[in-house]
Amino acid sequence: MSTLVKAKGIIKGTGEDIIHNGAMLIEEGKIVSVGTQAQYGTDYSEILDFTDVYVMPGLIDAHTHLSVVPALGNQIEQLKLPPHRNVLRSLPNIQKNLASGVTSMRIMGEEHFIDIEIKKAIKEGLLKGPRLLVSGKGIVASNGHGVAHTTSDGEQEVRKNSRLNFAQGADFLKLFVTGGMSSPNSSVDHCFYTREEIAAAVEEAERVGSYVAAHAHGGRGLDYCIAEGVRTIEHAALISEAQLEQLVKKDLWIIGTFAILFHPSGIEESDFKYPAIREKVLRAREMEAETFSKVLEYKPNLALGTDSMHGLLGYEAECLVSFGASEKQALEAITLRAAQACRLEDQVGSLEAGKLADFIVLSNNPLERIQNLQHVQHVYQEGVLVHSNDIA
Repeated sequence: MSTLVKAKGIIKGTGEDIIHNGAMLIEEGKIVSVGTQAQYGTDYSEILDFTDVYVMPGLIDAHTHLSVVPALGNQIEQLKLPPHRNVLRSLPNIQKNLASGVTSMRIMGEEHFIDIEIKKAIKEGLLKGPRLLVSGKGIVASNGHGVAHTTSDGEQEVRKNSRLNFAQGADFLKLFVTGGMSSPNSSVDHCFYTREEIAAAVEEAERVGSYVAAHAHGGRGLDYCIAEGVRTIEHAALISEAQLEQLVKKDLWIIGTFAILFHPSGIEESDFKYPAIREKVLRAREMEAETFSKVLEYKPNLALGTDSMHGLLGYEAECLVSFGASEKQALEAITLRAAQACRLEDQVGSLEAGKLADFIVLSNNPLERIQNLQHVQHVYQEGVLVHSNDIA
C-alpha cells in the first residue's frame, strides 16, 4: 500500500528549508521519498490532503517518566506506589504525550520495571502510545536524590542493579548523581556517587552496547560524569564553562528540562509549600536562563525532555527560544537531535527516505512561531493515524 501525503509545507527536520507545496510518499510504514507535489502523480492507494496545513517529524521527548505528575507533589512517593497503581496512573500521561505530538519517549526510571512492561504493551499493540526507550529502576545511592524502593551503594551494587535492569530489557541506565530541585534536604550540586561507582555503571552499560544517562546539575558530580564518559547529562542547570568545554570535547550530550521549573503546573503547583524547595526553584530559574544562554554559545549536543510534564514538550522548545535559540534549533532539539541523543536517528527524528513515517500535522508553521507547536491536529506513527485533536 502506498500513501502520498500532501502539505502546505513539509519540515523535514534535516536543517533544509521548508518544502512549500510538499509531498511525502510512504510505503509499509516507511518514508520512500520527500519532495514537491509537482514531482508526484495521483496513482496511490491513499492520498492524505493536508494542503492547508504543515507536516513535520513526530516529536521526541528525551527525558521523562511514566507514572510521575509533578503537579501532585512529592514525586518520589509517587514512584513508590504499587506497580498496578502506577501502571494505571501512567495511561493518561501516555495519552497526553501522544496528543501533543510526541511519537517517541525516553523513560528515566520507574520502580517494578513498569516502564519495560508498558513498552512491551505498546509494541504489541495492546496500548497506543509513543515508542519507548526504557531504563528500568533508577541507579541511586541510599542518601541520594531519587530514592524510591531501590538503592545501589558501592560498585558491587551498582553493577548488580545495572545488570538486573539489562536482564529485564532496559535500553540504557539512569544514574542519579547529584541533588535535585524537588529534594528539600540536599543541594542540587551535592554529589552522591564516587567516580568509581559512576565508572562501574558506564562499564556495565558499554559492555552490552548501551550507555548511561545521569541526573547531574553541576559541581563535582558533573565533573565525574564527564570524566567517565556518561553519554547524556540530564538537566545540567549549573554546568560551568569549563565543564561545557570538556563535554563538547568528549562529544557528550546535555538534555535540557525546563517546564518542571518554569511552568506553573510544575513543582510550583504543589511543592512550593516547602520553603526549601520554593527557594531552590526560584533561584534555579534565574540560574537556568543564564546557564542555557551560555550553553547555546558553546553549541554542544543538545536535546530536550519534559521530565514528566506530560504534553509540554512544545513548551520546552519555547523556553529554549526564550534563552536565545532560534526556532530551527528548538525544533531540532525535539526531533533530529533528540533522536540522536536516544540513538534512534536511523529510525526517526527527520522525514527522510528509509525512516519510519512518524509525523505530525500542525495548523501553522512552527519555524515562524515556536508557539505553533501547541496546535497539533493529527499524529501519525509509521504512517498510521494514532491520534486526532479537535481544532477550533
